[in-house]
Amino acid sequence: MPEQFEQTQMPNQKLAFIQALRGVAALMVVLYHGSRFISPYGMGMGDVLFGPAGMMGVALFFIVSGFIMVHTTTHSDGSTAYVLGFLIKRFCRVWPVYAVASLTFVGVVWHGRHFFQIPGHLRQLLYTLLFMPTGNGTPPDFGFPIPSVGWSLNYEMYFYAVFGLSMLFGRGRWIALSVWLSVTLLLIPCLHGQITFDAFTDYRFSHAYCQLLTSPIIWQFAAGVILGLVYRSRIEIRNRSTLKLLLFTAVSFVLWQYMARFQMGHGITQWGLSLIPLMLALVLASKRLQLAAPNALTYLGDISFSLYLWHPLVQEVLSDLFVKMGYGNLSYGYSFLVLTTVVAIVVANVAHSLLERGLSEHLKNWLMRGLCARKAVLPKVA
Repeated sequence: MPEQFEQTQMPNQKLAFIQALRGVAALMVVLYHGSRFISPYGMGMGDVLFGPAGMMGVALFFIVSGFIMVHTTTHSDGSTAYVLGFLIKRFCRVWPVYAVASLTFVGVVWHGRHFFQIPGHLRQLLYTLLFMPTGNGTPPDFGFPIPSVGWSLNYEMYFYAVFGLSMLFGRGRWIALSVWLSVTLLLIPCLHGQITFDAFTDYRFSHAYCQLLTSPIIWQFAAGVILGLVYRSRIEIRNRSTLKLLLFTAVSFVLWQYMARFQMGHGITQWGLSLIPLMLALVLASKRLQLAAPNALTYLGDISFSLYLWHPLVQEVLSDLFVKMGYGNLSYGYSFLVLTTVVAIVVANVAHSLLERGLSEHLKNWLMRGLCARKAVLPKVA
């Protein structure tokens, strides 16, 4: 969830809708986790309103990630320096913020020293910081990290690594990426007995990371890559009326799937059924139409990574705080959902400024200077 479009990367703001989609995705996840303040997960009005939102948000994040990676690496020259720069930037965008969030969870939610007194917790922290599933869970998480939402970052970092290494093949990068995805998502599952798009499939490999790299949920990144290639291609629809009708239809399909609760799981045959056509419609429309993105959503898109990471801590801490202060009767309901969401946005804004634009940027600049010191000229990395 951590990629951002820098101002220099889209001077005409044609792709501002991408940031808006990221804002929508983050808000959906926040509202899903906050729905338990209205009613227990899977029950009551909380589930009616926000039950489909969690998986929808994650699916949208993954599809957008694939798109962004294509768009921001258009000028890749296939050099080792470019790829190293790409991987450094991705690592620095994610790991420092994630590490701080994880340690904060340990100190605040798990009460610091008591965390390490429980067998297996140190291993869980280590696996969290290495972006590895612990292996004691079900698909698609295969074992939650310390911030439970971090399971999706295991997939993000894996995708960045594979995508980055594919660029070493220069003009054959898309062939290399296709071959790797075909082996991990088609050949290995076929040899193991089945090919499926169901992200809840468990192939029961002995190592959890083998489960992760063969998970059908990765098809969502692949779909985003294809959409990115469509955007960079000459494929277009010139008739504006047709584009507007296409957008209307795509948005309506998403709303119908949400309200009908049809195929609400992870994967391209679940939420991908409507989100992929929506993205395609937006990509094609952006070539001919001026797509206005609401400032509120683009703002949420800017802080979406921090919002995604920190909102569970805000929800947990505020709930406990209200109970300890004797206001337990106010720690549930629509009002508490609104309160925790507002506070989560404020905290995310602070974390975005201090960690994403502070700590992460400093680490990135330091590592990039080290890389530049070894190379006389470093190719521009998006």
